Amino acid sequence: MKTFNYIGLVLRDEWAAVKESLIELRVTFILILALIVGTVVYLKPFPTTDITLATSYKGGDWYMFGEVAIEPLKEEGIDLHVLATNGSIENAEDLIDSKNDTNAAFIYAGALSQEQAKQMYSLGSISYDPVWIFYRKELVGKVSTIQDLAKYRVALAPKKSGAYMLTRKLFQANGIEIENNPHFVPGTWEGSSADLLANKADVYIFLSTMVDPIVQQLLVAPEVALFDIPNAQAYQKKFSYLESVTIPAGSIDIEKQIPAKDISLIATTTTVAVRRDMHPALQLGLLIAMKQTIQDSPRLFFSKRNEFPTYVDPGVPISPTARSFYNYGPPKAVTYLPYWMAVFIDRFSLVLLAAFAIIYPLSKLNFHLRRFRFMIMKRTYYEMLLKLEKEVTGRQVSGEEQKILLKKLDLINQQVIKHRIPVGEEVDYFLFLNALHLLRHKIERNK
Repeated sequence: MKTFNYIGLVLRDEWAAVKESLIELRVTFILILALIVGTVVYLKPFPTTDITLATSYKGGDWYMFGEVAIEPLKEEGIDLHVLATNGSIENAEDLIDSKNDTNAAFIYAGALSQEQAKQMYSLGSISYDPVWIFYRKELVGKVSTIQDLAKYRVALAPKKSGAYMLTRKLFQANGIEIENNPHFVPGTWEGSSADLLANKADVYIFLSTMVDPIVQQLLVAPEVALFDIPNAQAYQKKFSYLESVTIPAGSIDIEKQIPAKDISLIATTTTVAVRRDMHPALQLGLLIAMKQTIQDSPRLFFSKRNEFPTYVDPGVPISPTARSFYNYGPPKAVTYLPYWMAVFIDRFSLVLLAAFAIIYPLSKLNFHLRRFRFMIMKRTYYEMLLKLEKEVTGRQVSGEEQKILLKKLDLINQQVIKHRIPVGEEVDYFLFLNALHLLRHKIERNK
């Protein structure tokens, strides 16, 4: 019990010393506290946990990707709300609108204006989305160029879609303006597909991945054919956001030999865009979920297993969080710690390191703060004794001076007694009293 009593006394004296230090240095501590609070507010370690992701038509490839990503995000404590829209342009407008809840969206960077692109961040691309040009089989042999297609009834994706904007740019590159052109009719995704199958349209042009239900339906539809884009690589050279891709012969259905020959297409990439003020922790969670969703996908047609996500379309500036993710990978702590704790440590690593560099040396003093403060107090009274020592050394003092000096010693003694002597410092205290007694004896003999 003596041991525990001693530890209790040490802790009591340490706490008393801490309180005294806080009172004496209150301005300094308030400034330090304000700095810490300011740093925490700036770094925003505790973000909201909601992501509203704008995709495309319900049941489409973008919508399905969003739904698959719900589960890995939920495991990290993030709620993902998948929003059905008309496509890329509508998504970008919702993302830019501060009154809208959308804070993430699938877009085609090449379909946006420079002004729109500057107002968001890219987390990278997740897939190749070809320009699909399906046309009625009776037109086979009659159309061989993009210009030929403009002679027929062309069904398009919704006007608020990136597919519409990129189709417009494709025809503009071939000297044809589709805006206000009666041959080109924008509609809904499913409606335009139905028009082609019902012979209400001759051509349907849109963008999506290979897994999109409309693509899967039209690829095997007996009454339509897929247009082989001539000079596909030329478009890749002209437009930075386009890539030339190929559907190998028989790759859709080996038994039925669909397609009958290699087909060249041009494709852009689906970019995951976020608001610029989206919390880095949410961006990181979305990046991790994107990577996991793509790696776990059973179907990757145009890309390799670990090709996406990646930043390949510079049309939208890359997020600093995404740049770090692609250069260095996710924080190592994510593997071993809960997601939010790992993110907190990652964002505060430099702050924590700087704090440790300051606190650790000071801790050597703070653990003995009672002793440190006692040394300061003792030094003050020793200076008083030294001053009195100099006054009496080497000369005779009068009786009146002697009374004054002895009175000063009594005052010092009374002040010292008022101080609490911390545990472990009793020896130094009595050494001080001994010094005081010796000086008193010296003054009394100096007549």
